[in-house]
Amino acid sequence: MKIGLTRIVTICLINFLLNYLLLFPLGLFKYLEAEDLSMFALVGVVVSGIPAIATLMFYKFIDKKPVSTLGFKMKKTDVVFSILSVTVTVALYFVYILISSKVGVVSAEWNTEAFTKGSFYLLLFLTFISWFTAAFYEEVLFRGYFVANLKFLSPIKLYIVTSIIFMVFHIFRGLPLINIVILMGMSCVFLYIYLKSGSLMPSIFAHLIFNFTSTHLVGTSDIAILKYTGDPGILNLVIIIIYATAQIILAKTIYQNKQLKTNIQKVTT
Repeated sequence: MKIGLTRIVTICLINFLLNYLLLFPLGLFKYLEAEDLSMFALVGVVVSGIPAIATLMFYKFIDKKPVSTLGFKMKKTDVVFSILSVTVTVALYFVYILISSKVGVVSAEWNTEAFTKGSFYLLLFLTFISWFTAAFYEEVLFRGYFVANLKFLSPIKLYIVTSIIFMVFHIFRGLPLINIVILMGMSCVFLYIYLKSGSLMPSIFAHLIFNFTSTHLVGTSDIAILKYTGDPGILNLVIIIIYATAQIILAKTIYQNKQLKTNIQKVTT
């Protein structure tokens, strides 16, 4: 127990320091909120990739365990879940924005013109890679590494501890109360997927497509397939709750024969 906690504290300090140094002394934070998607993608890969590599190296040389034991396999059920997760998430957001537009909350229109531009596909790919790297990093650290070293906790305590730390790591973006609730809730969803599947890949794809869709596939970005103006307000929270519920239902349905407690042991041995 003491060794696990010591490693958790150490890896958190390492990652927190790396995040701080990359975002502020090196001045990369401004690019994560820039409209230039090529710079956003490049900086995103760097900011997430370096801490991800550090975490994997720590696991390999300090924990002295093969990186593969964190769970990177893609079984048939994992592929099915990932495809459904991506499809359902994109569909939910499109329907959500279209309904919001129909009732006059926002003004939305399909960005069909984008498909005629070659730069659209390049930026779409680069942005996707950036969000994949971010999801990979956070799932490796907050789900994979944490579960490996907190396996002595009960499932409930595991959810609480990992969600709190996940939330704290987003302090650089500001943490109003609603963001705290959302971050902790999303952490629990991704942890549930990981424990049900025994693999990081399904949670990575669920995490990736949520960020990618809510930030770039809909909205005002250059690669938004469905552009909209206006503020949905409380409806943003509603769609997040619907998204989270859909992911849990998908995981419970597809991995119905899996037990959480069994997988806690499985993903850490």
